[in-house]
Amino acid sequence: MQENSANKRLIIAATLLGAFWAPLLMTAANVALPAIGSEFKAAPHILSWVVSSTLLVTAMFVLPAGRISDIYGRKKIMLLGTAILTVTSLLCGLAGSVYFLIFCRSIQGIGAAMLSVTVISIVTSAFPPGERGKALGINVAATYIGLSASPFFSGLVTQYYSWRHIFFISVPIGLLLMLILLAIKKEWREADALKLDYTGSLVYAAAILAVIWGLTNLKTSVYAPFILLAGIVVLFVFVYLEFRVPNPLMDMARMKNNRVLVFSSLAAFINYSSTFAISYMMSLYLQYIKGISPQYTGMIMFVQPAFQAVFSPVAGMLSDKKDPQYVASVGMGLIAVCLFGMGLFDADTPLLPAIILLALIGTGFAIFSSPNVNSVMGSVAGRDYGIASGILATARTVGQSFSMAVSALIVSFYLGQNDITKETAALFVRSFKTTFFLFAALCFLGIWASLARGKREGISGKGDE
Repeated sequence: MQENSANKRLIIAATLLGAFWAPLLMTAANVALPAIGSEFKAAPHILSWVVSSTLLVTAMFVLPAGRISDIYGRKKIMLLGTAILTVTSLLCGLAGSVYFLIFCRSIQGIGAAMLSVTVISIVTSAFPPGERGKALGINVAATYIGLSASPFFSGLVTQYYSWRHIFFISVPIGLLLMLILLAIKKEWREADALKLDYTGSLVYAAAILAVIWGLTNLKTSVYAPFILLAGIVVLFVFVYLEFRVPNPLMDMARMKNNRVLVFSSLAAFINYSSTFAISYMMSLYLQYIKGISPQYTGMIMFVQPAFQAVFSPVAGMLSDKKDPQYVASVGMGLIAVCLFGMGLFDADTPLLPAIILLALIGTGFAIFSSPNVNSVMGSVAGRDYGIASGILATARTVGQSFSMAVSALIVSFYLGQNDITKETAALFVRSFKTTFFLFAALCFLGIWASLARGKREGISGKGDE
């Protein structure tokens, strides 16, 4: 049902703020890790959990959070997630030990999961199909702005105040978001007749924990391959169980007949798998091979998310008029060509091609992402918006972990335990080229997945059933 104009403005304000704030808060601690480690005298392997704990818990909870929001109300769950992030931000700022900080950051993962699934599902519920792509595109742009602003924001705050103020500043943002949500005179709850699949939720959480932990630690732990394999086995157990319960967390019987949802989610996974490590590899290349300062490197790397933010609303509007099967596939194709181009780089490649390719990748990501999200959300009935959003979040999180694991493995294969120096620079360039050729091949496979989803039935899809 179409919302009145006043309610629409509140919905846009709430979802934009949520889409911007959650990724900003989740990644802001990255730059502050040295300051946190210095204050708490924390070893690097302990300090890494300040970031990893949030990502892991978010990945574990996105799918259950999506179903809970379908059952109990999306605004209510977004409000609860906002409250969790606000309270834990205050506690993080007051943390007296690194272990308490890690604990609070873990709880933040639950709040982040609630926000990430409800932002998309509320926009999908509140806007008619003809306006949905534009609204989703604006929200995707807000997410990119939050991610790209995070290093600058946290670096500035840490340098002139302290790392604790990163979290203190989040408190008034959270309070403002709660006030906006309370002012919205609408709730979205299409699956209130269903019950939460507790067994499926626990099995799913355990599987995702094992898969992501295994992927993340493939390079550093001898147990990681076995834990990864165990996670994959538990995922198959999860699928088996979901076919046999009356109220499954994921209705596999319906999903297997939803070609758009299956292949759009697969395309999203492939996209994140082939693109997330770009910033990691390019940062090393620009600083160690091209000799560029960290500050200038950050400015160059900002090109990609900036172009993503600019073109996401445009791509979203285009997906309201043209079938996402083709729009998203064009974006994936552009990314694949650019990744192949990066694979041709060597130590003597001028800087301008890198800037141009980063800009084109940002554009391609925008052209792919907004229409792909629109395609997924338009392929399911209203009662499944939360779970569809959770599936997308899972594809994103696991794809990001896979991307980093693959790039780290390739670099370690060429360099072993050696650092990047003048003597090993040539080996790193070889690892760089191999990584991007592999990502390009993976992305070309993603074009097939994007096209294989088939055409949607009209502009509206199934989203309003």
